Amino acid sequence: MRASVARIKHPVLEVMTFKVGQATYGGELGQVVGLVKDLPAEGSPDDWGDTDRVLFRGRDVPVFPAADFLADAVTPGRKTREAILFDDGAGIYGMVVDRTGTVVEVTPGDDLYTFPPQMVTDSAPCRPWGLLTLQDHPVILLDMNSVTVH
Repeated sequence: MRASVARIKHPVLEVMTFKVGQATYGGELGQVVGLVKDLPAEGSPDDWGDTDRVLFRGRDVPVFPAADFLADAVTPGRKTREAILFDDGAGIYGMVVDRTGTVVEVTPGDDLYTFPPQMVTDSAPCRPWGLLTLQDHPVILLDMNSVTVH
C-alpha cells in the first residue's frame, strides 16, 4: 500500500517581506496596510527627527527610521526611499526600509521556526517571533503589534 500526500491549498500565514541592511524581515500581512515606494528625496531617514510623516489615503501617518524598531540591525548612511505601513490597532505608523519585498505564503511543511516569548525592550521594541527559510535565506518574522508608537 502506498502513502498519499495531501496538499493544503490555503496558506497558514501570509508574510510581507522587506530588507533592512543585509537582513530580510517579515511582518504578518494582516498587520500591513500599505507601502510607500517613493519617500521624499530630501534628507535621509537617518537625519530625520523622532518622526517624519507621509500622506496615506488622506491621513498624516508618522514614519520612523528602522533603527527605532530594530536596534543595531541598521547601517547608517544607507539610501532608503521606501516605507512599510502597519496598523497596531491604535493607528497607522510606518517604518522606513531599504526595500519592500513580496508577499510569501507560509504553508505546512515550510521551514518555519518559532522563538520562545521575549521581553520587549526600549532598544528593540519590535519582537522577533520566528524564522522562515525562503529560498535558502532566513527571514526574521517580527511582531509589529508589540510596538507602541501611539
